[in-house]
Amino acid sequence: MAKVNDRNGQMLSSMFNLRSDMASYDEIENTIVSGSKLQGTNAWILMMAILVASVGLNTNSTAVIIGAMLISPLMGGIIAIAYGIATNNLTLAKFSAVRLTVQILISVATSFVYFSISPLNAPSSELLARTSPTVYDVLIAASGGFAGAIGQTRKEKSNVIPGVAIATALMPPLCTAGYGLAHRNWAYFSGALYLFFINGFFICVTAVIVLKYLRVPQFKELDKKQLSKIHRSIAVIAVITMLPSIYFAYNQIRDTIENSNAENYIKNEFVFDGTQVVQKNIDINDKTIEVSLIGKEITPEEQNELEEKLTSYKLDSYSLIITQTTVKSGITAEEVKALLAEYESDEDEPVVEEILAIKENEELQEENNKLKSENDSLRQQIEKSEAEKIDIEQISAELNAINLKITGAAAAKADIYVSAEDQGSRTIVTLFVTKQLDKNELATVTGWLEARLGVKDITVLQQTMAQYNGEESSAAEKSEKTEKTEKTKTDDSSKSE
Repeated sequence: MAKVNDRNGQMLSSMFNLRSDMASYDEIENTIVSGSKLQGTNAWILMMAILVASVGLNTNSTAVIIGAMLISPLMGGIIAIAYGIATNNLTLAKFSAVRLTVQILISVATSFVYFSISPLNAPSSELLARTSPTVYDVLIAASGGFAGAIGQTRKEKSNVIPGVAIATALMPPLCTAGYGLAHRNWAYFSGALYLFFINGFFICVTAVIVLKYLRVPQFKELDKKQLSKIHRSIAVIAVITMLPSIYFAYNQIRDTIENSNAENYIKNEFVFDGTQVVQKNIDINDKTIEVSLIGKEITPEEQNELEEKLTSYKLDSYSLIITQTTVKSGITAEEVKALLAEYESDEDEPVVEEILAIKENEELQEENNKLKSENDSLRQQIEKSEAEKIDIEQISAELNAINLKITGAAAAKADIYVSAEDQGSRTIVTLFVTKQLDKNELATVTGWLEARLGVKDITVLQQTMAQYNGEESSAAEKSEKTEKTEKTKTDDSSKSE
């Protein structure tokens, strides 16, 4: 069991042993010192790298920025400063610091010239990302410095240094500083330089720790008091450097949490039947939540309830602003998605008034189609009625020619109900005659009418002209009155006898 534990311990020790494949101390010194020299070649490479990085930031191209960081020679100067401090070679540390300062000035000057003449003035997202460093950048720089120092002390050189250059991003902050200087934006300028200082300082500190651990030979022996003073100064600078980044990280985390709470608040609480959210704006700085609605109008009571629920999402300090665009018939989520689909890119900001106009246009189009359909139906009915209309004047003339007793006619299509089993529609023709037609004459006229009108089951009625003029009715009334008078006289005579 003890042998197994020893074997496991040896395996772990070999895995994490930094001295196993370490180069000789002379090789380490030559590699680090040569990498910090500022010769003509390095100066031109630095300017081209800065120019490439500036173009990448200006056009928001991540690939171009990464390419610029790969060819940047800035990392060498920082590691050389760390080597000078670790070996107590303060002269090397000072000269390396001066060379690094010159490189910084060249970089800022190059980016300043580029951004002064570039027609693209708007800050890209890649550029803005280098203006507000946080404690996470400290962690990245420290890890990068640790890895970079290990890579510089190996026998076989690997891609550690280019990787560290990409991870710690030394070039973009200097380009951003040049942008801020060119556009007189001192917030960008100071924020970018602070990010560069964080990267450079903590790469240097962790590199010193690694070199101390590897026990590189001391150029000059310093007493404990001097070493303590150096270590104390580094610790104080590290704390002072970290404090603003901790504050920025706190603000970033707080803003992220508040933004997430506001998104959940809108998603969970603004759920109404016939009303949809089409725009939202969460302003962390002004502490406002603006929501634009379209559809049925929500009541004041519902608005008050929404404001009260801000507390549940830890948004007490926020003000709620609701803009409503009313659609009486309401609107569904599917309709809103279809309307928003008109905006093909994120650059096309959807506007409530435009969405409402689209919605109203669709409603008007739908109403217009409905009216058109009703108009077509009505026209068809009129055309059908016109087609079925009987030219009674012509029919009357033709009937008179067939039979002189017929002086006129009336015709219409009528709905008939006799019983549940006997109902329907039938064409009824009334003949105005001077004398009632006999059975044969009526049959002849009925057959002719069926052929002439092209219909079956015609009902033919007869009415004499005397009946039409009301003369027969008057005569009947007179006859009835006369009969009553004579009857009265007869009754009186009988009584007198």
